[in-house]
Amino acid sequence: MSRIKIIQAAEAVFSEHGFHRASMDEIALRANVAKGTLYYHFKSKSELFKTIVADGLTELMDRVHADLYADLPFEEQIMRIIKHNLDIFLESSGFAHIVFNELSNGLDPEVLEEVRKMRLDYIYFVADSLEQSQRSGVMRDGNCRLAATALIGMIDSGCRYYMNHQDELTREQLEQFMYTTMTTGLFLTTT
Repeated sequence: MSRIKIIQAAEAVFSEHGFHRASMDEIALRANVAKGTLYYHFKSKSELFKTIVADGLTELMDRVHADLYADLPFEEQIMRIIKHNLDIFLESSGFAHIVFNELSNGLDPEVLEEVRKMRLDYIYFVADSLEQSQRSGVMRDGNCRLAATALIGMIDSGCRYYMNHQDELTREQLEQFMYTTMTTGLFLTTT
C-alpha cells in the first residue's frame, strides 16, 4: 500500500515540479510516509521516475495486447490502439505531463536510455501487429516500425493538443481524425 501511495505522490510531484526540482522529501510528505519507507521501496529519485514511466507503459501494453491478439479486424485494432493511448493519458494527467514534458528535459543519461528503451519496446510491440496485418494483405508493404512510430507519435501529439484545447473538439473527433489519417495511408482499400 505504501508503494502505491509513493508512486501516486511522485507522479504528482514530478508533474508539478519536473524531475530535477522534485525532491524525495516532498514525495515522502505527499505520500504521507516516512523518508525511510520511501527509500525502502525506491533507492533513488531516478528509480522512482523510471518506475512511473515503466508502470504507465506496461499498463498501456497490457491494454493494447489483448486487442492486438484478439480476432479483431485490423481497422478495429488501430482504433483501439488510439483509444487505449488516449485513455492512459487522459486518466492520468500527471503521467501525461511526465511523458510529454519530462522525458526530454535533461534526465540522467542512464534514466533517459532506459526510458527510451521502454518506448522502443512499445513501438516494436505495435509494429509486430502491423507486420501481421501486412502479411495478411490488409496493409500496404512498408516499414512497420516507422508506421508504429508515426502512429504513436501522432497519438501523443494529438493527445497533448486535446488536453490543452478540449473546448475546440471532442474526444470522438480527435479519435476519428487520428484513425482516418492513419488508415488512409495504410489500407490497400478503405471502408
